[in-house]
Amino acid sequence: MGRLADWIAAFGGSMSFLFLNALWFGGWIWLNVSGVWRFDPFPFGLLTMIVSLQAIFLSIFVLLAQNRHSAKDQSATTWSTRST
Repeated sequence: MGRLADWIAAFGGSMSFLFLNALWFGGWIWLNVSGVWRFDPFPFGLLTMIVSLQAIFLSIFVLLAQNRHSAKDQSATTWSTRST
């Protein structure tokens, strides 16, 4: 589970993630504004809810990854202190 949290946190901070979100949001807004498929009219309440949930889950994965790295660093520091 820790490695998955690390991967999600790393992907969430990447340019690929930013690009995919920009495409997704742009496509969502274009579909609803252009009239091609109006499933979430302005002010895009569903999109807002989805983005909020994405932010919540992404922040949890970032915190999990930080806690894992902190525990690894603390373990390494404790180990190196004991061996000297």
